[in-house]
Amino acid sequence: MENEQRIVELLAETLIKFDQMIDEQKQTNLRLEKVEHISSSMEHSLISMDNRLEKLEKGMSKLNLQTAENSRAIFKLANEIENIAHLHERVTKLEKALYK
Repeated sequence: MENEQRIVELLAETLIKFDQMIDEQKQTNLRLEKVEHISSSMEHSLISMDNRLEKLEKGMSKLNLQTAENSRAIFKLANEIENIAHLHERVTKLEKALYK
């Protein structure tokens, strides 16, 4: 009888521990669901940020091309201005040569 009583006590303790483990497992599952939701939300945010970054890179590439074109135009304009600045000197030399 004594052994049977001890077996019943051990089985009861085991069932109590199983109930506790089930409760802990449920809490763990809830935490994991929250983490998965957060992870999914973060993944969506990362995809969105990646798309925005691609757009920025394309825009930056276009801006760099436009800047290069503007630089060439500025150098060309500077050359034209320099030619116009020297025009007076050239006209003066021509007048001196013609009216000597």
